[in-house]
Order: sequence, then structure tokens, then C-alpha cells
Amino acid sequence: MLIPVAEIFGPTIQGEGPNVGLKTLFVRVVGCDFKCEWCDSKFAWKMDDNSEQYGDERLARRLLTMCQETNTAHVILTGGNPCLYDFGKVIDILHNEGIGVDVETQGSKTPYWLCKADTIVFSPKAPSSKQPDVKDNINEWIQTIGKTEFRPKIVIKIPVFDEEDFKFAESYYEDVVMNAIWQTNLDVKMYLSVGNTNTTEKGSIAERVLLDYEKLIERTMESGMKKVYVLPQMHTLVWGNKQGV
Repeated sequence: MLIPVAEIFGPTIQGEGPNVGLKTLFVRVVGCDFKCEWCDSKFAWKMDDNSEQYGDERLARRLLTMCQETNTAHVILTGGNPCLYDFGKVIDILHNEGIGVDVETQGSKTPYWLCKADTIVFSPKAPSSKQPDVKDNINEWIQTIGKTEFRPKIVIKIPVFDEEDFKFAESYYEDVVMNAIWQTNLDVKMYLSVGNTNTTEKGSIAERVLLDYEKLIERTMESGMKKVYVLPQMHTLVWGNKQGV
């Protein structure tokens, strides 16, 4: 099965989540089973003239070449939804050459190869996205992985746009993160990020993002969540809504 790719870009920094600031390459796949209202990558929903189909070995070799040429040792698979495709062999080839691999997905699909990743970032979509909740699917996968020898870093990362989204995040903290701690020996961490309320705005959006970030910090400090990280999307502070950075 070929993997449709919207863009491969970098090296740049990971802008959010547990590896924020890490030098990395990004692979953005074409295709997503969700259609979020505020998606900042709608161009990746379907193939266009800039998209390209890759076999797994060809994709892995291209990434290895780019890593060698740019002195980069990390790749992030994002989308769209990379879990619509089979990245098992790509990850194996990259790992054999010392390249770390993270996966970013909403959690609607949990293929067999997902446990091979170094870091799995589940980003379930809160009510503002107008997409279905995938909590049961993520919980089931975590419980299954907890019974195996695999020990990837697992993160729940939720962009928060409003109070309803924040309540959604609180439910994930209790029902997924704390549940994983109580029932498995997996270390699952919770990250909140500031939702970008205008993904088409030109120029700098840093002032707006930082104001929303301050509000999210204050709201989180009032909550019952004890072990939670609150971050802005760092790339929006530096590059705004620019694509490919």
C-alpha cells in the first residue's frame, strides 16, 4: 500500500507537546478521517499537485538521506492522520539507523505498528472541533499495550479553545491519564495547548496566542489536574500561520 504524502519539511523544531524545541523532520500525510472546524492543515485532507505517493522503503530512504544531509536524528509522522497507513517498515528502517520516530494522531485508528514509535501523541478532538470523541478507543489501546513489553512514551495533547474544551480535557485527565497510572505501569502524560482561533491570519499572531496562553494557564491552575503541562504552540509564536515550518 502506497503512502500519500502532502509534504516533507524541515529540519525545524517540534512546536508543541513533550518534545517541544526538538530538531526534527516532519512527514505530513494526505488523508484524514476527521474534518475539524479549526484544522490548520486542511490542504492535507486530499491529494493535490504537490502530493506524492511513496512506497515504504522509498519513503524511509528519502528520510534517511534528508536526516544525513541536515544532521537530524528525529522524524515526526503527522497529518492528516498517519494511522490510516502502514508505517511499520518505515519506522523499523529509521530505527535501525538511529533515527527516532514520533507519531501524532487523534486516536481514531490504532494500527499494530503504533507501538513501535518512540513517542505517541494522541490528540483527541474536543467539542469545538465538531468531531466524535475517541476516548474509549484510546483507553482500550493503552490497556492493551500495558500488557505487552512495549513501553513507548504516551501523551494526551488537547488543544483548548473554550470552556467546553477545557472540561473535555479534564475528563481525559481522569478517565485516561489517571486510569492508565492506576491500571497499568505506563507513564501517560497530559498536555494542554492553546487553540489557534484564526489559522488564516497573516503576519505575527504572537500577541493573540500569548494572551490566550495566559488565560489557559490561569484556568488550569484553578483545576483539579495535578500533573499537567500547559504550552503554547511554539511555532505560532515564531512563524504565525506559515506552512512548512
